[in-house]
Order: sequence, then C-alpha cells, then structure tokens
Amino acid sequence: MPRPQPCHSLAFRRMNMSVQSTTKVTPNTPFGVTVDIDLHDEKNDAEVAALFKEHGFLVFREQELTQEQQKRVMAKLGPVLEDFTTVGYVSNTRTDGILGDSEVSFHLDFLYTPIPLLGISLHGIEVPYEETWTRFASGRLALEALSPATRERLRGLKGLNLFSASEEGLTGRQRIEGYPDDAPRAEHEIIHTDPITGMEVLFATQQNTALILGLNEAESEDLIAELHAHLYSDSNIYEHRWRNGDVVIWANQAYHHARGGLVPGKTRTLQRVCITEAPAEMYRPPIPDDRLPAHMRK
Repeated sequence: MPRPQPCHSLAFRRMNMSVQSTTKVTPNTPFGVTVDIDLHDEKNDAEVAALFKEHGFLVFREQELTQEQQKRVMAKLGPVLEDFTTVGYVSNTRTDGILGDSEVSFHLDFLYTPIPLLGISLHGIEVPYEETWTRFASGRLALEALSPATRERLRGLKGLNLFSASEEGLTGRQRIEGYPDDAPRAEHEIIHTDPITGMEVLFATQQNTALILGLNEAESEDLIAELHAHLYSDSNIYEHRWRNGDVVIWANQAYHHARGGLVPGKTRTLQRVCITEAPAEMYRPPIPDDRLPAHMRK
C-alpha cells in the first residue's frame, strides 16, 4: 500500500483561527493526509473540520471512539443522518452489520440518488492487522490527467447512475439491461464540483455509471473506458490496510472507494458514520437481503 511520505510538521492557518496549528500532518501518496491528533478531545473538532475542507481525505491512527464520539466529530463536518444506511457498522460478523463478505467495486455512496452523501467516516474496531483493505481513487487527479480535449468534451455531459441491484453490479458494473423498474436512478454531470472541497472531480464510477447520456452506445462505452483508465490506474489509488483504531474520513463526492471480498467468518468490523443533506427516505433502494442487517431481512 502507498505509505505516508516522511513525517514533517506543517503549520496551517485555519479558517476562523487566529493562531497557527502545529498538528503533525503527513501527506499520503497520491492524495490525502495522515493527521496526528486525538479525536476524543472536542477541542480538536474545529481543526479536523478545517483539514477536511482543505484536503477532503483524512487518516487517523490509534483512536478508540464510541459511535457517539464518532458522530460528534462528523457533526462538525456536516449533518449526521440518524439512519441505518448512514450510521452503523460495515461488518461480516455483526448481526446489525451491512454488506457481509461481498467484494464491492469502485463507487460513490448513493450516486444513484439526487443527493449522494457528503462525507463518510469508517473506524476500524475489529479488523485483522492490515489483512483487509479499502481502496480509494481521486476524482480530481483523474480529471486533471485527462487531455484538455476530453475535459472540454465532458462539460455538460451527464451520466446515468444506477443502484447495484445485482451481484454483477455490486462487484463490477451495473448495466441498464434488466435493471428493475422500481430501482433508483439519477443523472449527474460527469464533471462535478465537490461541495466539501470546492474542487472539480469526475463524477462517474465503475459500479454505478451505466452510460453517458446523449452518446450512442459505442461512444458512451469508449468514453467511460477512458475515464476508468485514469480513475483506477495504480498511480491514482490509495490503498488503506486496516488496523484497529484507524479512522478514515473522506469527501464522498470527491473520492471513489472499493474493497475486496472478505474471508467468511474472519471478522472485519468498521464503525460507520456519514454526513448528508438528504432525508432518509431518499436512501431506500430495494436492497438484497444478504446486504442488510439480519434483523431487517424479509
């Protein structure tokens, strides 16, 4: 996995702060920063919020947060929605956990709705040391890597984004053929401004973007393939290998994420708290039973 570059202290003058911070902030490759700060201490919340706005991707080590503490930190970054789709556990062993052992391809959470999540936090509370990973890809760096002609072509184009209604859609790409009539879909411009960082990003993912509207099938497939080549190249990927105590917070609309399949019965539990400006009812797709907490299955 890409390791942080050699540590050095960076002094940042933060919004609404009259003094400089000496918190150790270490750049990660190829994006984001690892922050040496105690998330338990409410006095650090404002600095975490400022770092999130600046970088959009933060890694913290050696934390031990309750769900309430994690919600407190995230509430400083945006509205926390008290709902099982946004607060809970990503786990293959907990009965109240979601996703199970499934592999999950690159996606943005709820891109298939009018209002995707603003931000996501995951906290490793029971994971085998560095055996499981989450991969992240930068929509900003991928956009910058495109040729000027391709960037110009993309302006004004929209993608049709679908929920991963099938196993193929969850682990690879959801196609429009056979897509359920009652499953959600949303159109979003391919070049999008992330509301957290204010940066322009590619808003088309491996899992969710079925086609580009206004193009014929061949043109759409060729352009999507070109976008994927930049989005998911090795040089645009940060792989986080989980340790107990890790917290990763990222701007959902700026960074795509994916994970490999898990070893059944080998515990991987991440505590999850998200921020969003949407109501809970927007996030009610027909989720297959095997992705739901046990008590919510039919």
